[in-house]
Amino acid sequence: MSTKNAGAMIGYLALLVLMFQNASVPLMARYARTAQSVKYCVPVLVLVQEVIKLVCSVALLAQEVGIAKLGSTIQSEIVMKPSMTLRLAVPAGLFFLQNNCQQLANTYLPAAVFQVTYQSKTLIVAILSVVMLGRRLERYKWFAIVGLAIGVGLVQSSSSSDDKSRGDEDPYNFMVGLYYVLTAACCSGFANVYFEKIVKKGENNSESSSTDGGSETKKPSVWVRNIQLAMFSMGIAIPVLALSSDFDASDPWRGFTVWVVALGFNNSFGGLLVAVIVKYANNILKGFSTALSTILATLISIPLFGFKTGLPFAVGVALVLWSTLVYGHIIKFKSPWWNTVLFKATPKRLLALENIQLENATEATKSED
Repeated sequence: MSTKNAGAMIGYLALLVLMFQNASVPLMARYARTAQSVKYCVPVLVLVQEVIKLVCSVALLAQEVGIAKLGSTIQSEIVMKPSMTLRLAVPAGLFFLQNNCQQLANTYLPAAVFQVTYQSKTLIVAILSVVMLGRRLERYKWFAIVGLAIGVGLVQSSSSSDDKSRGDEDPYNFMVGLYYVLTAACCSGFANVYFEKIVKKGENNSESSSTDGGSETKKPSVWVRNIQLAMFSMGIAIPVLALSSDFDASDPWRGFTVWVVALGFNNSFGGLLVAVIVKYANNILKGFSTALSTILATLISIPLFGFKTGLPFAVGVALVLWSTLVYGHIIKFKSPWWNTVLFKATPKRLLALENIQLENATEATKSED
């Protein structure tokens, strides 16, 4: 098996695991929120998640390069490249804000409304992939993305009628929750595409440096990038935690149960999976995996929480599955029109992309010097 095929297999396997992992998150979060009256402090849980991701990323980097080279790798890739390290402060801050907003949105919004609105990140990722990465999507892919959004909306709307937590819903709280979930979706979409750009542009710069210099330049490890993200996120989380009105210094673990700790580990595991997907796949495929996990979570919720299904649910499931097969080009349209790019790059846009790539290569050379 070639290296390219092996990388593709790793990416699709990670997407499959991510589907089941994402399906378990809302189930665990729902139980953790409703099992007891004392609520845990959200910034504390987010900080715990980042610590877990940092430890796991260091361990995985040590496994990749060897324990003997761990210190020198961290020094050469993080300490000696401050320009690249500082770039990751942007996605780190967005990921931290996204994690907090997700949990706060679940406090104010019904689960169905949260899930439907949060799926808008798939469209955000698709648009930003075109704008920031220069990716060109065929018409059938755009059609599939729209079908995905509609299908997930139907599924989650149909499953929301039996949610008992809506009895005390307040209009103001609903708007606050909507603000949180939209903020989380935008942060997630931009941060993931930005992170993908840094990882893949860094690999391209390494390859070009290797070709020009005549010596092999090792591609930056995705675990190095994850360590940088976790370090910045922890640096943001600590002052936010100190300023949080929900934080009790005398009892920082207030409301923490086995399920809350398990939720933290599960979210951290999802973050590591995302790093693998960024390396071997792309964020639009990740969005489809997340959409399928939403349906899976809804199906599991039926026996666990008594959710009832109807015609909208069945139509939504069929539409999401169909959209997934269309995006993967398993279901094909006969007309060649569907296989053409919807938004073609103009000569001006192509020149701008070339200038951006040249600037990235120049900055990478300066940081190495």
